[in-house]
Amino acid sequence: MSELIDFGASAVTGGALGVLGTALGRVAGFFERRQDHAQERERWAHEREMADAEAARADQAAARDAETERRQASYAGLQASLEAETAIRASYPWVEAVRALVRPILTPLLWLLYLIVFFAVMEGQAERYLTPEAQGDFIGYFIANIAFAATAATLWWFGDRAPPPGWRR
Repeated sequence: MSELIDFGASAVTGGALGVLGTALGRVAGFFERRQDHAQERERWAHEREMADAEAARADQAAARDAETERRQASYAGLQASLEAETAIRASYPWVEAVRALVRPILTPLLWLLYLIVFFAVMEGQAERYLTPEAQGDFIGYFIANIAFAATAATLWWFGDRAPPPGWRR
């Protein structure tokens, strides 16, 4: 009988150890999976950072391309303006003189007009001519357009003007 009890005790202890081993394996597997998931999360975070960095680089490249295109369009406009100026054929000397004086006279006149409107607004003279509802929109629109015309004339006339070939001081 003692052999039967030993056999039964061995079976029970073997089964208990088997269950304990399975449980330990499952617990170890749980921690391994948890570590694997943590590594996966880190990998995904890294991939997301890399994708964000790539998107930022693409945005910067697009901004540089847009700036390059804007500058090229600006230079193309200047080139077309200069070509149009040189395409005008010679005429009577008085016509050439008037044509040559239009821009140098127009530029200070635009700035004078801008200053007159600016100081009239600052001194409250606009109320004499406009209703209070229309003053803000009209004056803002008017000043913006005069400022645009004055600066465009100034920069076109005085900006980016290279001396003629062979010109010396």
